Amino acid sequence: MYPKDQTGTTPAGRQAAKRSQRQVYITFALENTYAVEIKQVREIIDFSDDITRPPGMPDFMRGMLNLRQQMISVIDLRSLYRMPALEHSGRAKILVIERGEELYGLMVDAVENIMTVNDSRRFTAPKMMRNTSAQGDPRSEMEEVIDIEGDGDNHQTLSVFECDRLLQRLAREIPALAA
Repeated sequence: MYPKDQTGTTPAGRQAAKRSQRQVYITFALENTYAVEIKQVREIIDFSDDITRPPGMPDFMRGMLNLRQQMISVIDLRSLYRMPALEHSGRAKILVIERGEELYGLMVDAVENIMTVNDSRRFTAPKMMRNTSAQGDPRSEMEEVIDIEGDGDNHQTLSVFECDRLLQRLAREIPALAA
């Protein structure tokens, strides 16, 4: 009924194979719980007070951190999204992302879990939940959600954070990032 392609797979078979793939996510807290694909993150480090803040930086730029002889621009996501400051930064982490030769650190409240999720549990976020024009809302960096199965309170639907989308937005707001 359905024509097979050169590999001998029908369209339904290709769709099923795509849905059976899995992705690994890091879940993190930023007032709520979010997820980011692990392949977007180079490493996770503890928050440190060794951050140098040069003058003239926007409020959401926490400053620069020397990580093994490489300078990282640290972005305080709470400040960027106009959330109240974190009172106790003991669990705070920095998600280090690498784009080209540049390193960026995204400061989050805590890293909660690392989990593997089937692509069949990954969905486009409902249009009402996405807010691509909002500058002070984490939803502006999210297009997808993942559905984590569990019983009762253990069932979660998490927004998937897109690091590249955040960096593109920051490059428009801070021309030095685009250089």
